[in-house]
Amino acid sequence: MGNMRLSKAVCNRPLLILPLVTNLVFALNLRAQQRGGSDGEPRFDRVMIDALDADAWNGVVIMAKAYQQQISFALRVGSRRGHIWGDHILDGEQIFDAVNEVGPHAPDASYCRLSWRRPPHEAPVTLEWSRLDATTVVGRLNSAQGFQLVLETYFPSPGGRTTAAYAVDESRRAILGERYFDKVFNQVARLVVMTDRPLTGSGAYRSLAALQAGIDGSGRLMEPLPTDYLPQAAGLEFADSTPAHFVAVLGWDKESLLNQASALLAAGKIDGILKEKSEAYQARRPSVTGLFAGAPEAMGNSMFWNTLYAPQFDLSFPSISRKWASRWGGWVVGEWDCFFGAIMTSLEDQTITSAGIRGILSSQSDAGVVPNMASAAGNSPDRSQPPVGSYAVWKVYQRHQDRALVEWAYPRLKKWHEWWLSDRGDGQPWRDGNRDGLLEWGSNRGSSLSTPNGSGHLQGARNESGMDDSPMYDDVTYDPHTYTMNLADVGLNSLYTLDAECLAKLAAILGRDEDSRKFAVEYEQMKQLIREKLWNEKDGIYENRYWDGRFSNRLSPTNFYPMFAGIATPEQAERMVKEHLLNPKEFWGKYVVPTIARNDPVFSDQFYWRGDIWGPTNYMLYEGINRYRFDQVALELAQKSYDLFMDDWRINQHDDEQYYAWGGSAGGDTHYTWGALLCLMPLEQYIDVNPWEGLRFGMLDPPTQGKFRGEIWENHTYDISVGPNQTVLSRDGQERWEANAGVVVRNYQPSASGLTFDVRGDRPVAVVTREFTEGELNLTIDGKPVGKVQVQQGRASFPVAAGEHSIELAR
Repeated sequence: MGNMRLSKAVCNRPLLILPLVTNLVFALNLRAQQRGGSDGEPRFDRVMIDALDADAWNGVVIMAKAYQQQISFALRVGSRRGHIWGDHILDGEQIFDAVNEVGPHAPDASYCRLSWRRPPHEAPVTLEWSRLDATTVVGRLNSAQGFQLVLETYFPSPGGRTTAAYAVDESRRAILGERYFDKVFNQVARLVVMTDRPLTGSGAYRSLAALQAGIDGSGRLMEPLPTDYLPQAAGLEFADSTPAHFVAVLGWDKESLLNQASALLAAGKIDGILKEKSEAYQARRPSVTGLFAGAPEAMGNSMFWNTLYAPQFDLSFPSISRKWASRWGGWVVGEWDCFFGAIMTSLEDQTITSAGIRGILSSQSDAGVVPNMASAAGNSPDRSQPPVGSYAVWKVYQRHQDRALVEWAYPRLKKWHEWWLSDRGDGQPWRDGNRDGLLEWGSNRGSSLSTPNGSGHLQGARNESGMDDSPMYDDVTYDPHTYTMNLADVGLNSLYTLDAECLAKLAAILGRDEDSRKFAVEYEQMKQLIREKLWNEKDGIYENRYWDGRFSNRLSPTNFYPMFAGIATPEQAERMVKEHLLNPKEFWGKYVVPTIARNDPVFSDQFYWRGDIWGPTNYMLYEGINRYRFDQVALELAQKSYDLFMDDWRINQHDDEQYYAWGGSAGGDTHYTWGALLCLMPLEQYIDVNPWEGLRFGMLDPPTQGKFRGEIWENHTYDISVGPNQTVLSRDGQERWEANAGVVVRNYQPSASGLTFDVRGDRPVAVVTREFTEGELNLTIDGKPVGKVQVQQGRASFPVAAGEHSIELAR
């Protein structure tokens, strides 16, 4: 086993490449060690590295492009409890349910940490790794004494028996992988994987399955008998509790790669690298201490560990979960899942955020439908989902001012918006079955038979709502002629109206004034139509309505979406909140907000959308509460949502698909991205930018102190401190505004000529601004001049009475 055995066969047919690869793209012009040949020195045009095999959470995939072809290598970790008969190796997709720490995952893969347990053992195995440079990964494995660990290498694509191979050099504790290029006969891309631990076994195998069978059968890795195939997998096995270090490096020249790996394995070197990378990532990522501690970290860790590669679009972005992605060919997204995911990833990374938006909108049909799900295995052309895309794109734009993304997304969002009410070809609007101007959920007939769960029936229409089994739709019927339910839906109509509002704002950003005016007019028209037809004065809330005029009294969070869209009058909003949201018989409680009212007959089902609590419905309800300035209720909702999420996150590191109304995972996917929306609300309590009140920051009488550091809006970095006796805003490292109480500030607009904002406090406050360097300012409160304020040493202060006030400071 000490000699490197590797066939020199070169493939004369095209490679079959379907890679699962990385989220970080390096445009390279790397000169590697020359091996000769008429083509000159080889180079990689692009290298991508990350943990993007859906079935290998604890692994790394390296994909490179050269000679206009893509090649890929992969590495993952297997573990078992010593040489115990019947104790099978734990690796691959089995890791999903064994993970017990969803640790940091830098978007650029500069530092990543993950831990898992071998049931029934409590001692974890911890993997840390770092993309050191464009072609190199270094890592460390920690485990309890007695564990056997295996570094498993494989090809994450069907490369063919003569296009790629692995071999083991046991004397150097290394694996060498080779991949050939079609019609390139003098260059081979190589991967070296090396460890510093003494080996207890090694071997190269026909496949990963053969490697697993070999170690499960014999209790250790060993070289199989010689055969005529090129090994497609290889492993290095080692033991004991001493940290094991490893290197994976991509290149061309074997000896150079071996020497590079060996040098990186010098004593203490990788430990130092990982310490430096960990500290650097922690220092630059957004973080919260005190009130709502850990919220941005939990959200980021959950999102970025679910980032996978979609070869159809050559993009990397978060799937809804790794388990779902495994079932759907390597990646999968839901429509509203993906847009909400983009809002969350925008907190840390612009590239992945843009990729997520491009991924779901690239799945749009020719007719304009953005499907309810898209995946490597297909999508759902018969139905869409809640139209939240324009809101998400507007919000994402506010962080990094990525005009190119808006330019690309806008025509697709516009086409999607226009599809809902457009003529399907026979005079019938797609989603206005009774042609009264209001929308119903639906599922198109005649769609592809590959649509998940079929199409052209009631369940397809329920799926379009995103709330697949909601009791709201238990009593509706599906009209086979209109392809819709016989129920005008409050949630859908509200979100469609919000979509028009946000499209008007996106069009204005792009200077498309005619479009902006058109969508602004539609927004006002839809707002009035919904007020007229869906408000139930008797019940004091907006309700779904059957075509025969009957209101549906089954209430869910979607009944509050008219607040999200600005449809409700202030008086209506007051009734909705006081009579329904805060009513413990309906929605309020220790944990909120259940997806059917507590007094509904089916609330006790507590299954899926039949009473469980979900991140997206809580988030959209929160946005509505905040829009109508119910500041204390918004803070309570954010606190309750945070507590619900953190209860399971702190103990089990679960980001749950849904939660029981009494707390805890409700049996869905335990690593599902949008559960982290429960952490976004607390962050928006600190600071947010939204379409109706601009820059907003602060909390109304928070119960304790807290600080949110590193929030980006309009390419500025903000830090916000809150507490019962303070609200402090810093921008780009300098304090700009403060008050001696917990207050909420809205429409904060500094300029060269002055400063305007709205402030609300429950007691008189002293306000200090540091937006000016010197001079005298005219102070206006609620439209009335109240005097002049002097700027001394860059500081101006003035008192503000209790209540809500509009402030203007002008030179």
